[in-house]
Amino acid sequence: MKFSASLVRRVAFVAVLVVGSVVLSALGQPGAPKDSKNILADGSSTVAPITKAMAEEFKKVRPDVNVTVAVSGTSGGFRRFVTGETDISNASRAIKQSEIETAAKNNIEYIELLVALDGLTVAVSTKTQIFGNAPVCLTVGELELLWAKEAEKYITRWNQVRSTLANAEITLSGAAETSGTFDFFTSAITGKEGDSRQDYFGTEEDQLLAQQTGANPFALTYFGYNFFINNTQLVQAVAIDPRRDLISAPEDVLKEINARRAKNGKKPLENKGGECKGILPTVDTILAFSYQPLSRPLFIYVNKKSGERPAVDEFINFYLDEARLGNEQFMLNKAGYLPAPREVREEARTCWKKRITGTAFGGNYSGLSLSDIRKKYGEHCK
Repeated sequence: MKFSASLVRRVAFVAVLVVGSVVLSALGQPGAPKDSKNILADGSSTVAPITKAMAEEFKKVRPDVNVTVAVSGTSGGFRRFVTGETDISNASRAIKQSEIETAAKNNIEYIELLVALDGLTVAVSTKTQIFGNAPVCLTVGELELLWAKEAEKYITRWNQVRSTLANAEITLSGAAETSGTFDFFTSAITGKEGDSRQDYFGTEEDQLLAQQTGANPFALTYFGYNFFINNTQLVQAVAIDPRRDLISAPEDVLKEINARRAKNGKKPLENKGGECKGILPTVDTILAFSYQPLSRPLFIYVNKKSGERPAVDEFINFYLDEARLGNEQFMLNKAGYLPAPREVREEARTCWKKRITGTAFGGNYSGLSLSDIRKKYGEHCK
């Protein structure tokens, strides 16, 4: 198994985040004076482009208000948010139970706003040699075989995943463990949040993932739809077949993997074989919820106390306005994501207008379908 970047780069990136957090924490936070025009958002690298796009547009009408958008991952952003360091938390997953409890201990009330849809994209180089002449397609079962922790230091060549794939060393990269994208991907693919092999390169720098994967014909990564559509000269999307029981791995490989799974109390993977018939992430497949199981909603969380400040209130109203949040061209061109369905956008505005606090999901978000998410969110924002 190859690694796609040096430890030095990771350390440098973390150092920048730490120093940046110290500086940014003074710019805007829930305890700021009511007339403060500094607003601080932190969190998901996936949601950051949306909030940045909204901030840039807001600057045109309110040049006196400073909206700063940091990126420390969904989990990193929540760590700051639930202790009162930030006004807004960008999140590519719903808030977890442990984060809910920490917020309550710190008397932090928040409004959960579902702002967009994403199709988490599994990507390979435009010059990939993994699939030979076959379609660029993987099943959910094959992705689980590849990514679950039992594969660590064992499944290191592509033809171990499927006999007809390249006899070449695998290079994997993807979201860091602080990322909501990591939480969502592991839940959707392996069935358990956080269940992932560790011998891959993880980072919050999604652009770096695209560049590294594009340069390696035997590499595979995953990130939000925005980073795919902005890097189509480097990477192509892998079509995803949602069948979990369609695997064509060598029998000896599956036998070893299932022995490891048994030790971890997991059900065996089945080798039923068959042709991979996947669906690509597109505007149509994401909006139709047919790109499964990797379509997902994106959120921002707003500290209720921060929302009492006129600058924050005005910015969130601007953010949620139909002229931007419901404008497919704006969302795609400026932010790289798709608007949530109209009724969901209305529900988000209701949640904000009524200052409905808490979460629709009770800290248990893993495994919910998009239809379940929509139903729960609608009930929450009544």
